[in-house]
Amino acid sequence: MKIYDRIGDFEKTGRESHVALGFFDGVHLGHQAVLNDCAADKGGCQAVALTFGESPARLLGKTDVGLITDNDEKARLMEASGIDAVIFTDFMSIRDMDAEAFIERVLHQKLRAKKVSCGYNYRFGKNGAGDTALLQEKCAALGIAVSVAEPVDIDGRAVSSTAVRELLQGGDIEGASRMLGRAYAVSGKIGAGNHLGSGMGFPTVNLPFGQGKVVPKYGVYASRVTVGGKTFRGATNIGVHPTVGENDAPVCETFLLDYDGGDIYGEDAVCTLVRFIREERRFISTAQLTAQVGRDIERIREILA
Repeated sequence: MKIYDRIGDFEKTGRESHVALGFFDGVHLGHQAVLNDCAADKGGCQAVALTFGESPARLLGKTDVGLITDNDEKARLMEASGIDAVIFTDFMSIRDMDAEAFIERVLHQKLRAKKVSCGYNYRFGKNGAGDTALLQEKCAALGIAVSVAEPVDIDGRAVSSTAVRELLQGGDIEGASRMLGRAYAVSGKIGAGNHLGSGMGFPTVNLPFGQGKVVPKYGVYASRVTVGGKTFRGATNIGVHPTVGENDAPVCETFLLDYDGGDIYGEDAVCTLVRFIREERRFISTAQLTAQVGRDIERIREILA
């Protein structure tokens, strides 16, 4: 897959394109419908996702709701949907472009689009003035086909990034995973942490939440962790450790149930959350916390058996 930082970089290739439009945070089932459509029957065209390197809402000073996926994760998931190239353009460079100019100058002239795919609620142009009806009308005059994906419903609710975030923050990992079309996971390099788990008899591995990422509900989860090509059952705590010295920022700390030793600090790992077990809470002593962790682990062994 090719990754570009500017629309002009793709323009230089001279390739015709099918273009998927959207921010695509989470690359959930609704987004996948758009991406799959873009990549279908593309002939000699490049399937290109035109998105942004940073959240438009954040750049506009709106409430920071947290990202479900960072750009690396987003690109990897887009590639799995058949996308050939991603353009992480600068939102501020086109925020004041009116909708018709965006269609003519960006889609038609620069990207040489032959087809455009987007979601049913896609908005574009200055102040979000453009909608799918305008996109279809103006693109038709330029010989550009437009495909608008219908909403995808899961559990009686339309799939959206907002819905996924709400489910994660409510601890409904299974619901969020159904909307994502894959198991929700935290990935990164294993950090050394503060070794509190080891001191309690439960050696753990720590994964950071990337800056600006949404954090699931604080608490204990049944999980599976893949590292070094092996997958281990895990008991994951997401939170700030209120009993043993509260952290400044939340961490994803996992005790690997089947791990038999060896240094894995600095290794790439993926922690897949399976089920929420209980909320994080403050205990009156580390002994009480240790006993509770032991009970959590037994329950998690049963769930993941």
